[in-house]
Amino acid sequence: MFLASCAIVTAALIILGIFLLLIINIDENIKALDEKPQIQIYCRFDLADWEVGELESLILSEPGIKEFRRISKDEALERAKELLGEDSDILEGVEPDFLPVSFILKLEEPEQTGGFVAWLEEFPEIDKISYPKRMIDLITRVSNWAKAFGAVLAGIPILFAVFIVSNTIRIAVSERRNEISIMRYIGATERIIRWPFIVEGVITGIVGAAIAFLATGFGYKYVEGAVNAEMAALTDNLFKLVAVGYATPQLMLIYVLIGVGVGAIGSARSIRKYLKV
Repeated sequence: MFLASCAIVTAALIILGIFLLLIINIDENIKALDEKPQIQIYCRFDLADWEVGELESLILSEPGIKEFRRISKDEALERAKELLGEDSDILEGVEPDFLPVSFILKLEEPEQTGGFVAWLEEFPEIDKISYPKRMIDLITRVSNWAKAFGAVLAGIPILFAVFIVSNTIRIAVSERRNEISIMRYIGATERIIRWPFIVEGVITGIVGAAIAFLATGFGYKYVEGAVNAEMAALTDNLFKLVAVGYATPQLMLIYVLIGVGVGAIGSARSIRKYLKV
């Protein structure tokens, strides 16, 4: 039963750990996006050069712009070829006129992004505005759902682990009834009788936490390397998994606390209910 208890605690913590790592990575990437908000403004492709120039002057007249860059149609075509990679030959002979001029800018105060974008949306010369805030809002909603779903999904096996640990201690109490009766007879207090079982439950939780931590740590280290290699190519390092050295200390602390808590609660529950000698 000890091994079964450890296995259940390990499984519960691994499920919890997967969701914790997901939430840690979502939160860290949201922070990174918040720290470097970038607005990209796409002009209508049919605008004349003088219209683009006027729009650029109007935008630059606004205070609070930290960085500004204009992407010409030629540069946009070169970027498109870079994104296509080996398939860039399909753009051979294509003129850049069908592509829009765009502006990339950053604000001195990132929290002003929403109001600044709302002001830009009033210009008919602008076809599209892209900025991370929209993506941040979406990711934040996904993160909130992941936290709620993770809490429910991880809570079920944790409660089951408490039940298994409780049963393990109950069996141990049952097997040692005669010993406990003798201890009571010679004057042992309930605290002295209870502590060995509490310690046994805590050891069960610690062993389960250690196994879960090793499994999660090594698994995450492998996934981190593979995913970051793919994400670097797809998103130009916009999104990436946090380093294993950053995530695992938080995970270890949570695992130990929950593992010890599950073992102690399971033991206390069992002793309170079944220690009637």
